[in-house]
Amino acid sequence: MLEVRVPATSANLGSGLDSLGLALSLELTLTYHPSSSLHVFTEGEGADELPTDASNLIWSCATKLYEEVTGEPLPSGIVRVTNHIPVSRGLGSSAAAVVAGLLLGNALLPHPLGRAALLERATALEGHPDNVAAALYGGFVLVYRNRHHQLAVSQYAPPPLISLLAIPSYPVPTKDSRAILPSHVARDDAIFNAQRVGLWVHAMASRDWSLLRDAAEDRLHQPYRTQLVAGLDDLIQTSYAHGAYSATLSGSGPTILALVPPDNVSDVESAWTALAAHYDWPLKVVRSSPVADAASVKFHPPSTAASDG
Repeated sequence: MLEVRVPATSANLGSGLDSLGLALSLELTLTYHPSSSLHVFTEGEGADELPTDASNLIWSCATKLYEEVTGEPLPSGIVRVTNHIPVSRGLGSSAAAVVAGLLLGNALLPHPLGRAALLERATALEGHPDNVAAALYGGFVLVYRNRHHQLAVSQYAPPPLISLLAIPSYPVPTKDSRAILPSHVARDDAIFNAQRVGLWVHAMASRDWSLLRDAAEDRLHQPYRTQLVAGLDDLIQTSYAHGAYSATLSGSGPTILALVPPDNVSDVESAWTALAAHYDWPLKVVRSSPVADAASVKFHPPSTAASDG
C-alpha cells in the first residue's frame, strides 16, 4: 500500500503574489492499493462534489505523469482520499490534489523524479507555483524562476505561531479572483510590494515576528479582491487590534489567515465571531498551525495494508 499526505497551504501572504507560500496543518491524505480496476473513494471536504472515476483530479494527474514518463498506462488501483482542506476557499485544495496525484504517479515509476521536476510539473498543471511549492517543500517558501528559467525554492522554518483561519461559507473560484485583478500596476505599488516581500524573508530568517504586519501589506491584489470577500478589511483590522502579527487574504480567498501568538488566539477568535455576528457573515473559525512537513509518500507492507481495512 502507498500512503500520500499533502498539507494545506496559504499563498501570497499579502505582499507575495505568486511568490510566497506557507504549509498548514490541515491535510489531504490518500491510500493506494493495486487492483484490476479503478475505484476512487472520497470523504471529507468536497467529497460530494469530487468525481470518483478516472476524471478525478488526483488520478488524472497521476496518470498524466506516469504515461508521459513510461509510455504505459498507470496501474489501476483502489484509491481512498480523505480531505481536510476546504475546497475553493484559498487554502490550496487544488494544489494539494495535483501534488497528491503527482506523488502517487511518481511513486509507481521505475525511477521516480526529484522534487524540482515535480514542482515544474505541478506548476504547469495547477497554474501557480506558490501553493504547490509550499505543499511539496513544507514550511515557508519563496518560489522564483532563476536565470536558467527553472523554478527554484528558498525554504525557511515556519513561524511558531497559530494560523487562525476565518473561512466564509461561500467559495471564490481562483479564476474569478484572478479576473478581477488589473493587467498593469503603478510603479510605486510594485516597489511597495517588492519591499515587503523582502521583509517577509528577512522576518523568517531573523525570526522577528514584529515585522510581519508591515511585511503583509499589499497593493497588488487584496485591494481589488475586497469586493469578493465580505468584511475582508474589517476582519484584517480586527485581527491586528486583538494581537495578530499578520492578517491577510489566504491565496485568492475568501479565507482570511491570521498568524497569531498563542496567548492572543482566543481574543482574535472572539473578535472575529462577534464581527461576523454583527454583520451576519456566515463564518467558520478554524485553528491550524504552520508546519515544516512537506508532502510525503510512505510504502506500507501488505500486512499493514490488510489491517488498514
